[in-house]
Amino acid sequence: MVDEFDLPGRVIANAAAVWGAKVHPNDKQAFLEANQEITDGRADSHCVEYRACNRHGEWVWMRCRGHLERDAGGEPVLFAGIITNLGKKNKVDHLTGVFNKFEFEHEVRRLLDAQPREGVCVLLFGIDGLKRINGLYNRLFGDEVIRIVCQKLQTLAPPGGTVFRLDGDEFGVVLRGGTLRAVQGYFGAVQQAFSTQQTFDGSKFFCTLSCGCAFAPHDGTTYLGLLKCASSALDHAKRHGKNRMEVFSSAILGPAERAMELTELLRESIENGCNGFSLHYQPVFSPDGRLCGAEALSRWQCARFGSVPPGEFIALLEKNGMILSFGRWAFRQAVRQCAVFLDEYPAFSMAVNLSCLQLEDPTLVEYLAQTLREEGVSAEHIIVELTESYLAPNLERLSGLLAQMRGLGLRVAMDDFGTGYSSLSVLKHAPVDIVKIDRSFVQGLCGSAFDHSFVHLMVELCHSVGIRVCVEGVETTAELAALQPFGADYLQGFLLGHPEPAARFAPLFL
Repeated sequence: MVDEFDLPGRVIANAAAVWGAKVHPNDKQAFLEANQEITDGRADSHCVEYRACNRHGEWVWMRCRGHLERDAGGEPVLFAGIITNLGKKNKVDHLTGVFNKFEFEHEVRRLLDAQPREGVCVLLFGIDGLKRINGLYNRLFGDEVIRIVCQKLQTLAPPGGTVFRLDGDEFGVVLRGGTLRAVQGYFGAVQQAFSTQQTFDGSKFFCTLSCGCAFAPHDGTTYLGLLKCASSALDHAKRHGKNRMEVFSSAILGPAERAMELTELLRESIENGCNGFSLHYQPVFSPDGRLCGAEALSRWQCARFGSVPPGEFIALLEKNGMILSFGRWAFRQAVRQCAVFLDEYPAFSMAVNLSCLQLEDPTLVEYLAQTLREEGVSAEHIIVELTESYLAPNLERLSGLLAQMRGLGLRVAMDDFGTGYSSLSVLKHAPVDIVKIDRSFVQGLCGSAFDHSFVHLMVELCHSVGIRVCVEGVETTAELAALQPFGADYLQGFLLGHPEPAARFAPLFL
């Protein structure tokens, strides 16, 4: 470092300022922000890439990774890291032959600095279903698909349009003076080109493309601003059916910004011992009205957004890799509360939902057993719930794991039964103890002959193979009356009891 970048020595006072002076002007903001996050206490680590000028006046790409250590009181005591010399990165993507993401950034910045009167349009394309193609063939074949897609994007690009290969299956296209009509025409041609099966080396494949589009100066006047808008539009296109183009609007950014803010607030909560999270407990009864137990349901009270629905925050926890930490916290809290309820009601059982991602954790069973030991609760009082939609396609792979859970004495319940695509097959092969029939069938009990027959027959079929049945979502007295002759083992729903915090659950139901 000292030799290549002509530094004053190996030990440098005010090093950030000395080194920062060598950072490329276009990268300085990212460099300074990464350091400021550490300084402000918003983060304890960072990873940032930027260009620095060496002693020969050449711009060299660097990757800087740093980590902050704190003492027992939370005060900073040491900041250490590594700066890696990545060299003068090539301008051309080796797979497709087009310019890479660094040149994409350079071109967008150049056009914005030139302030062309006709404006600038940035398009981000993403291949739909490349993972499926990789699984069907292999990654080398997937690389060829990327190359073919790139060629067609180039061939169909309007005059003044330049194609760039970005990360993974994404491409950037820069149009100088591109109008909305021209962009729509371009995407229409791309859509038509990929409307049928393609062939490479004698093998057929099918893929479509999604696209996000942003215009300067209307949507942004900086590279990062435009990229954010185009990325939000691409994400929106993929979430709403794929094989479509979405032009950026503030309505798109709203949900995306909320998701990003919630993600950071969730991370802060997880790192602070799941602060703001709680469990509510919905009672489960036998048909004769006897309390059997409860299902533990997660709740999150966010300081900024208030009460956030579980369907929203659970999805973000799963998407951003926090579900394992949260899932362990939730399981322990539920088991601990079960121990308290057992003191008052010895026949009590607690049901806890497991995310599909938790099942990928090789230490899951060990953790479940350890928690039961530490909290002093017998496994027979705990039920773990898994959704049919995940259980069905992964049954063969998960059968050993389920057997280990049952070997501990835990009972396994299959949730949302009937909503999957292979209910009867799953019922035949799944090593489960309880099946929970979904609310969607209960709603039609009094008006749909199919729903009435389905629930009745499923109860009989489950009982014939020794599986107990819980009917979820009982909300009216008519539904309850219709269910009585079926002989279900457990009933659950708002008519019988809403989810309640532990302090209210005990006096209401125990």
